[in-house]
Amino acid sequence: MVTKEMKKKRLRLIPVVIIVLLISFLIVNSCDKDTTEVAIEPEEKEINELIGIVAVGDNLLHMPVVNSGRTEDGRYEYSHLFAGLQPAFSDADIAVIGQETVFAGADVGYSGYPLFNSPSDMGRSLVKEGFDVVLHASNHVLDKWAKGVEATLEFWKEYPEVTVLGINESQEKQDTVNIIERKGAKLALLNYTYGMNGFQLPEDKKYLVNVIDEEKIKRDSEYAEANSDFTIAFMHWGTEYSTKPDDFQKDLAKKMCEWGVDLIIGSHPHVIEPMEWIESESGQKTLVYYSLGNYVSRQLEAINLLGAMADVTLRYNGEDVWIEDYAFVPIVTHYNTSYNEFSVMRLSDYNDGLGALHGVAAHNGAVTVERWRGMVNKVFEGYDMSKVK
Repeated sequence: MVTKEMKKKRLRLIPVVIIVLLISFLIVNSCDKDTTEVAIEPEEKEINELIGIVAVGDNLLHMPVVNSGRTEDGRYEYSHLFAGLQPAFSDADIAVIGQETVFAGADVGYSGYPLFNSPSDMGRSLVKEGFDVVLHASNHVLDKWAKGVEATLEFWKEYPEVTVLGINESQEKQDTVNIIERKGAKLALLNYTYGMNGFQLPEDKKYLVNVIDEEKIKRDSEYAEANSDFTIAFMHWGTEYSTKPDDFQKDLAKKMCEWGVDLIIGSHPHVIEPMEWIESESGQKTLVYYSLGNYVSRQLEAINLLGAMADVTLRYNGEDVWIEDYAFVPIVTHYNTSYNEFSVMRLSDYNDGLGALHGVAAHNGAVTVERWRGMVNKVFEGYDMSKVK
């Protein structure tokens, strides 16, 4: 017989049983699952970047070249000088040109050889065409004295995105090594000239131009080595009209290699000179383009109208930067017999039909692709030509 007391005990046990069953159910289910919390770390992306650099030699603006860009409204526009090599400049991660002449202003008067002053509209064209780095350390940088340098610096303030090398507005600026960043890599850029055609910097403004001084180059190079991933030195040096590097170039290049410079690109002689790899005693390797010659000019010898473009590809893996590939690309300045039409193109794009119309023929004989190719071959005599395009 079930008593009321027994019923009460049963009723009191029901909730307990339910709780026990629930706990058992939870325990069993929890055993079927891995409840260990695992921290999900963000996936590290492998860095494998290519950085394309193109550099050309001296933008040497004789008055016929200047006037070729004059527009009907009295301004100047120079896209015709760069169209033949585009999109190389606009597509490059870093496009570099040696601006041989200053932008001292229209009030000073535009002029060619021997004391150059060029329209600042050329600078605007350089920006439009995609140049990222403009080199101003040259032997003509003081053609309009210190005021010409200062006016040029003032002009470039309109375009802070452009890295201007070789001239400085203060001692602090001259003491600062330019380091730019591309795709995460830090690249140090240096620029110096051997001299300024006998002109001297004012005593209180020695900082205006970077002149070749081994102590300064060593100091800058070692700072760059410690604070960047790769160092490029742009040198205005060499013997005019010599297609072979002189002893000064060779000796300084070896020292710069020892100081950690990875790539040297030169100009000034008005002709091309070969390129080569050099190696220091410590094992540092440096690629040297001794001279890219003129980018454009109205010089009257065929050899002076043969320039080059350095085409260099760097690879960056997140820690180191090295030269993945490189080429020496011959280029040609073409102008007509009236010296009022100018263009620049790869030698590989040139043809004998254009050569027959070249204005240089009146001074230095007819030009052909074969003639210019012969000049390139002579320049590289004794050097590796496998990377000459």
